[in-house]
Amino acid sequence: MRPFFPGREPGRPVFVAHRGASDRALENSPAAFALAASEDADMIEFDVRLSADGVPVVFHDARTGRTAKENLAVARTPAARLRALRLKNGETLPFLADVLEIVGGIVPVNIESKAPGGIAAAAKALSRAGYRGELLLSSGLRAECLAARELLPAISCGLVTHRPSASDLAFCHRHGLSSIHPSRRLLTVLRLRKIAASGIPLLPYTVDDPAEAFALIAAGAAGVFSNRAQTLREAWRLR
Repeated sequence: MRPFFPGREPGRPVFVAHRGASDRALENSPAAFALAASEDADMIEFDVRLSADGVPVVFHDARTGRTAKENLAVARTPAARLRALRLKNGETLPFLADVLEIVGGIVPVNIESKAPGGIAAAAKALSRAGYRGELLLSSGLRAECLAARELLPAISCGLVTHRPSASDLAFCHRHGLSSIHPSRRLLTVLRLRKIAASGIPLLPYTVDDPAEAFALIAAGAAGVFSNRAQTLREAWRLR
């Protein structure tokens, strides 16, 4: 099993900037990524979907209405049309190539595939960009995790899940996945113990309260995904 974050400082938890610095800028926006990179974030997480013509777009929802000025179905809209879409902060909707350029390898990134074929499209974009920054791939779709192991075997990959089951842990072990990313809302004491016993690094999402984050870390989490990653990192340093 590959380490999920090869360059991580031993003993220090990782506070992953969930969709960029999303507490101070619109989630999954160029501004959120630029801010997180400028603050030397531990890692920046973002979501990838595919346009109708197969171009990897950085967006969480299946439709654009929540954070953009128009409500389009990402998977049914051509890339050229999505290129013209404005987010609610006035910026253009970013594509994977745009985010790779913004981050520029300065800090590690976690690319989460939200759609079938997302990992294959990301692999092409990474190759085309000649990207050399540190990477973590992930998906809640098992087929996407398998695609990551096949297409990009040198890059760590984590399984995203709502409730970490015995089947999830077995899948991670069987396919050499590097971490498991469950919802913090569904983590019971018993589940935390089972994950700890499995030896698979745990990164719960989405944890914004310092006390909750530190309790999860004390229970064995290697870090957390947070909308307030910079705040948590500072609180950890000062505790």
